[in-house]
Amino acid sequence: MFISSRCFSRGNAYLVVICMLAALLLTGGCAPKKGVVRQPEAEPYTGPVTTEVLKRSVGFRDIRTIKALVDVKVFKKGEPAGSFNGVLGYKAPDAVKTSFFGPFGLTVMEMLATKDVLQVYIPPKNIMYEMLSPGISLSSLRNDNRSLYVMQEEGDFHALYVYNAADTTEGPLMKYLFDQTYLLNQKIVVYRSAEEAMTISFGNFNGTVPELARLSFSNGTDMEITFQEPEYDTEIPDAYFREIEHGDKQILPFQELLKRFAPSR
Repeated sequence: MFISSRCFSRGNAYLVVICMLAALLLTGGCAPKKGVVRQPEAEPYTGPVTTEVLKRSVGFRDIRTIKALVDVKVFKKGEPAGSFNGVLGYKAPDAVKTSFFGPFGLTVMEMLATKDVLQVYIPPKNIMYEMLSPGISLSSLRNDNRSLYVMQEEGDFHALYVYNAADTTEGPLMKYLFDQTYLLNQKIVVYRSAEEAMTISFGNFNGTVPELARLSFSNGTDMEITFQEPEYDTEIPDAYFREIEHGDKQILPFQELLKRFAPSR
């Protein structure tokens, strides 16, 4: 494991909704803390604001990798529903893996999100939930022929919309919101069938990098994720983000997980 675990006292794009599962499990284990690495302070942006500028300001911007401990709190219809801890690895442009540990350091859940697939594996039950990746980018957007980018002003924010270039009538796929002073990416909205399916809000910026994310889902579930003791731009092997093999696991569609954790009415 490239990230050390630490003492756990309690016990998730689409991106990490699966972390709701860990709220049902006891946690434990320990390791020493490391010093906090601070990024250079963000400076006000004074140049012209264009589509290309906003594309370069998405998510973690030019950060290549992040390793961090994570504290997660889960809410259902605004009410606390659980809290737990784990470790996270990110590699630009769109690979994220999160692991959660139970007593004696045993893995109780793994989540992998890449440009191709989203997988949630629950080792104690040998069940894996899987779907095609929802296409959330946490790094600077690259030019491609499949996407159309449209910029506009929305209140105190610059907004960057992403459409399917082949059919813009279906509505936006994504929306990125940036503050007008530093161009920090404050929010990402994911659309499905022209409806908001998930919103990711960022805060507690370390320079230009957010260390707090709040995920809000259309089923009324919210998750607050805090990065602890992050390390930036250190090496993470590509193999760490390799797809989880099916083997003898029971494979279920990801929608089954969403149904399971939909708040009762």
